[in-house]
Amino acid sequence: MEQLIERIAKAPLGLKVGVVAAALALVTALSYFVFSLPYGPSVSEIEVRIKRSEVEQARLERDFTEKQAIANDLNRFRKEKELLEQRLTEALSELPEEKNVDELLQLFQDRAQKAGLEISTITPEPEKSEGFYARIPIPMTVTGNFHEIATFFDSLGRLQRIVNVSDISMSAPKDVGGKLVVDSKFLVTTFMFVNQSKTAGARKGAGQ
Repeated sequence: MEQLIERIAKAPLGLKVGVVAAALALVTALSYFVFSLPYGPSVSEIEVRIKRSEVEQARLERDFTEKQAIANDLNRFRKEKELLEQRLTEALSELPEEKNVDELLQLFQDRAQKAGLEISTITPEPEKSEGFYARIPIPMTVTGNFHEIATFFDSLGRLQRIVNVSDISMSAPKDVGGKLVVDSKFLVTTFMFVNQSKTAGARKGAGQ
C-alpha cells in the first residue's frame, strides 16, 4: 500500500489528477449501491402496512359486534317465540277449534246444579261465522231464586273458555214450596276458532 502511495506521489500531475478522479468516482458508485440497495421496506411502505392493519382490525371488530348483536337477537327471538307459543296455547283454550257442544252442555248442567238451579230448556243453535271465529248461541231457561241465578252466571264467567251471557229476562217471582223463585231466560254465547285454511280446503273439496 505504501509503495502504491509513493508511486502516485512520484507520478506526473496529470496522472495524479486522474487517479484522484477515479477514486472519487469509485466512492460515489459505492455510496449509491450501499445506500440504494433495498435492505428492507421503506418508511412509507411500513406506514401503508400499518394503515392496512388498522383498517382490517376495525373491520374485524365491526364484524364481531354485528355477529354478537345477531346472537343476542336470536336469544331474544327464541324467548319471544316461546312466550307467543304459550299465549297461543292459552288463547286456544279460550277459543278452541272444536265446538264441543256436548261437553259444554254437561258443564252448564253441572254449574247449574251446584248453584241450585233447575234447567228447563237448553237448545244450542247453529254456529254463526264472524271471520276467524264463530259464535255458538245457546238459549237457556232456568228456574231458581236471584242468588242462585247470580251464582250460576258467576260460575260461567270463571270458565277457561269464553262464555258470555246476554238478553236476560225474568218472570214475576212465585212461591214454590216456600221458596221464592223466578223463571229466567237468557242467551249463553261461546266461541270457537275458525281455521281459515281448513275451511278453504273443505270448500275446495266440496266444489270438486
